[in-house]
Parts: sequence; structure tokens; C-alpha cells
Amino acid sequence: MTSYITSFGQSLRKFRLVSSVSLAFVSAFSGGATAQNSDAETRMAFVVGNASYGSDMLPNARNDAESMSATLQTLGFDVTLVLDATQEDFTRELQEFSKSAAQRDAGAVLVYYAGHGVQLGGKNYLIPVDANIQDVDTLVSESLHFDQLLEQVGSSSAFKMVFLDACQNNPFQDRIDHFKAGLAPPPDVSGFLIGFATQPGKVAYDGAGNNSPYASALLSHLRAPGQEVLSVLAKVNKHVRKDTGGAQVPYVQFSVKPEFFFKPGPEAEQDLEGRLWQLSARQEDPELIGLYLRRYPEGRFAEEARSIIGKGNSSPGTARSENPENVSSLEDAIWTNALDSRNKSLLEYYIERFPNGPNVDQAKQLVSQMASDNPDNMTSAELCRKFATHPNDSTVAFQGVSLNRLADNATAAINACQVAIQTFPEDAHYKALLARAYAAVGNTDSAIDFYKQAATAGNTRALVSLGLLYELGQGVPKDLSAAREHFEQAYQNGSADGAINLAVSLYTGTGGPRDVQRAITLLEYASSEGAARATFNLGVFAKEGIYKSPEQAVEYFELAAQQGYAEAALAAAAIYDEGFHTEKSPRKASELLLSALTADRGETLAKITAEALSWSRDTIIEVQSSMKTAGYYEGALDGLPGPLFNRGLELWRLYGGSVSGKSAG
Repeated sequence: MTSYITSFGQSLRKFRLVSSVSLAFVSAFSGGATAQNSDAETRMAFVVGNASYGSDMLPNARNDAESMSATLQTLGFDVTLVLDATQEDFTRELQEFSKSAAQRDAGAVLVYYAGHGVQLGGKNYLIPVDANIQDVDTLVSESLHFDQLLEQVGSSSAFKMVFLDACQNNPFQDRIDHFKAGLAPPPDVSGFLIGFATQPGKVAYDGAGNNSPYASALLSHLRAPGQEVLSVLAKVNKHVRKDTGGAQVPYVQFSVKPEFFFKPGPEAEQDLEGRLWQLSARQEDPELIGLYLRRYPEGRFAEEARSIIGKGNSSPGTARSENPENVSSLEDAIWTNALDSRNKSLLEYYIERFPNGPNVDQAKQLVSQMASDNPDNMTSAELCRKFATHPNDSTVAFQGVSLNRLADNATAAINACQVAIQTFPEDAHYKALLARAYAAVGNTDSAIDFYKQAATAGNTRALVSLGLLYELGQGVPKDLSAAREHFEQAYQNGSADGAINLAVSLYTGTGGPRDVQRAITLLEYASSEGAARATFNLGVFAKEGIYKSPEQAVEYFELAAQQGYAEAALAAAAIYDEGFHTEKSPRKASELLLSALTADRGETLAKITAEALSWSRDTIIEVQSSMKTAGYYEGALDGLPGPLFNRGLELWRLYGGSVSGKSAG
């Protein structure tokens, strides 16, 4: 059959993806406590949000704490929420919480603190709202020592986690100049996993919307099903880096075996977009499909969504007369999707659709805490991110947009980003977003000006974009050496996007000496950070015998497929179909082909349909069998593609692999 594996030069030059995270994990594990989740374990959380420091308000600290409390409750935590804690409140509530955790033999204990925190002499101090700090002595006497917090919580035998979103600028710089920026890593973390909003000695951002970048990332990923805690924190790390252009890098220390799952069970088979789409498509409810389009206006299924709405075949309320068992299952699916994606509109839909549902009160609480997804109710900083975020920097909250869509909203984006820069002058990422908005409308001079300003501050998105402009000679003289330098700096600042582009330069020898081995090392880094196209190119390297061995090519293609890259699924399917340096497996080939259908905007569907005869008969039979089981195919299991086969592929793309009751006719 025709191979779907492109040459390395073509694939590496073509595919550029960012997955910007530099894991800052420091392990001191020596066989201490291990968290083994069970349904019966007691989970307890102590959540503090200190916002009202007189004239020095931290409004997001309160929002962060309230949101964290509500989310942890959905994960089975018994939460003690303390807002605007005085020193007396802080000390008393912490003591009572620690005593209760020990008495109840809690299996998991979590502490989250949002508010002011400072370090002095390598020690960290959390600041109560009533602290009257005038000098070093009053700092020590009127703050809560972080070591004291660890000592109190440490009396529990539970799996213990502490998350500190407290690395603000020194609020007492007009009185005391001995403080260093940010917090210090504690010398002894025995029995704890401690997460810091940013690296030691660095300053974290308070945030432009309802939540800080760190809180937003935690809230977005704590509910990821089947993810062990370090996997969750790796996603948090990437999220924060994307949200800040690499300026803020969360940091983790632990001396426990981190086998804790916030949400035990199997990992989700689909990503958040795929899950919302399949829920919407199966219901054929225009309101749900409209919610999908609001969240993913350029999503993988946007064309199908607009087509379904345009046909007007359904009306709000479709499938609402289902039997009670199905209604209960639907309610649970909507509730889970809304929680996992932090989708305010979907939560509001849940409240409207199930006014007497068991989760309505909790849904109302969560809705009151979430930022609006209506542009009319967003701050300028949120609008700037909504309109101008690069697709490779997408997060749960801000999906990222193409240049074409950005051009449609360019005036609003430019105005919003200009205000955001004035409001948050220390956050260079808004300059990078403004530059992208200018680029979308062809104002190259202004785009380059703001890209350069953001790049000088180390912003990874600006560095990569400038590198590409130098590489192409757009708005600046073509300079391959300068392009390589910008990619190098972006990589040094943790950008997988920069690493991939630098790998291109090193492999081809453009902009400097050729260095194939370092190109491979850079691709390995980007792959480890979840960059599917980097993983795919390692597979191409392996297939060609440049990296590892041809036998291992399929492993990289399958991993890239798991990371969401459709062409990698086709490449792996081709290997199993052909038996290229591996045992033939029509079943695996079939599974990969079907998984690829929902991983892009329909390109794979068109390719499989057009080239179906190039696949082996046994693989086609496996595809037919799977589609028949799902109710999408009524033809014979004969290995011969045709109209019924093509229609089955279309239905699989629309509704996914579970039996949906949709007609195959």
C-alpha cells in the first residue's frame, strides 16, 4: 500500500508545535509515605484566601481560594475555607484542621494558600490580613511561618500536599528592603509534596481575570481523570508557561512517592473538545452544539456543528423525553463535562436543563465563581487573550485563534491588548499578543516593534515569532543566523516550539553549523513536553534509521497519535497494516485509523475515503466490524470499501466509537 510516512525534511519543516513547559520537579524521595487512593479514603483540604490587605488588595486571592474550595469538593475533599485570615484565625483554624485530619485518619490532606508571602533569610512567611509589618521583628511576630504550617500538618500520616500561590512582589518594600523576590524552597520537605506557583526567588502573577495563572491551571487540571498527581502538575506547569509566555514556571518539591490521583479511574478516551462534541452531536440539541461552537469556534468539528445548526433538523430539548436511566446518564455526562472543562455556559445549561438535579446547588456556586465567557463581560486583559492567543498556546480557558480569525476581531484585540499593557506593564505577554494582533492586519512595523519588546523580556511566543520573521525575511532582513539565535533563546526559556524550530535549523544547517545529534536531542525534549509533531518526527527518524531503530518507529507514531496528531495515527496504522519491522496487526491498524478520524478537521476522513483501496483487506474488515458494532455500518464484512463504508466513517467521526443509536442509513 501507499505509505503515509513523509520524508523527514518535509515533516520537520512542516510541523511546528508548542507545548511550553520546563518541568521543575525536585525529588527527595527516599521511600516515605505513599498515596494509594481508595474510594473510602477521607480527603481533607485547608484553603486560605487572603485578599483584604487594607489598601493593598489582592482580589484574585479570594476568588482563587473560593474556586479551589468548590473544585476540591467535587473531588470528594472535606474543605475548610478561610478567607481574609487574621493571624489568630490562621493559627486557630490550622490547628483545628490538623487535629481533625489526624483524628479522622485522613488518607489525603491538601493545603492551598493564596495571598501575600515573602522570604527572609531563606525562610518563608505567609502574611495574615491584619499584620502590621514595619520591620523584620514584626514580620516574624505577626506572620505565619511556613515551617510552622508544615509542622502542624505534618502530624498527619496522610499523603500531604501544599500549594502556595503566594509569590507576590514585596508588599513592604517602602518599609523593609531585606526581602528577596518570591519564596524560598524549604530545606526539609519530608513527607510532603509542595507546589510553588513559580520557581524560587521568582515572582508570580496575580492574574488578569478571576484567577491567578497558577490557580487557573490547577483548577483546569485537577479533575483530569486517571492522572497521577505529578502528571497533573506537569500539565499545570505547561498551562502556566503558555499563559505567561514562559515568564512563570511552577516548581515542585516532594519526598513522598506521588501515587495520588485527584480523580481515580481510567483516563479519558477523548480530549475535552472531543468529549463536548460527542455529547453535543449525540443529543442533536442546537443549544448544546452552539455551546460547543462558543468554546471551540475553530474546533475540529466546527464545520459539522454549523452544518447541523444550519439544517435546523432539531430543536432545543431534543432527546429530553428519554427514559429516566438515559436522562440520569445524560445529566451526569453534562455535569462531568462542565466541571472538567470549567465551562460556565455548560454549567448554566445544566442548571436550566436539570433544575431539580442533585448537583444544582453546587453548579450555581461554581457559576458564580467562574469568569464569563461572554466578551461583553470580560476585562480588557481577558479579551486580549481571547482574541489573540496563539493556537499553540491554547489552554482550557483560552483556546487560541488563527491569524484569519484574529484579523476578523483585530480592532477589538488591539484595543484590548493596549489597555492590558497599560494595566499590567510587567507582563510582557500582552505585548506579544498585541504584536500578533498587528501582524494579523498587516501592520508589520508595529508587530515587530512589540515582538521585540516582548522578546527582550524573554517572552517565548515573541522569540519564536521573531525567529520565523527573520527566517522568512518578513518585515526584517532575512537573517537565518538571527532566526536560530531567537529559537535558541526561546528553547532556553522552556519553549518546545523554539526547540522544534531550532532542530530544523540544526538539522538542515541553516543559520549555522549542522548538528544532527543536537537536533535529535531538541526533538526528544519537545516530545517529552507533549509536542506531537516532534514525536512524529522522531518516528520518521527511527523509520529512516537515523534515530534508534526502524523497529521503534511505530512506538513514536503511536505516542504522537496519543498526543493528538492524526497523521501519526495513519503512519502507525500503515506500519501495522504492512508489517513494517513489526508483526502485522489489522486490528491495531483499524483502531488507529478510526481514532484518527476525530483528531483533525476532516482531513483524515477525506484521505481514508479517497485511498481506502490502498489498505489491506483484513484491515478494512476490522474497520467494518468496529463500525457495525457501533451501529454505523450495515454492509457485509467483505473488506471492500464503498458508499456504506464511507458513510460509516462519517458517522464514526460525528459520534465517536460508542454505540449511539444513530442510523447508519
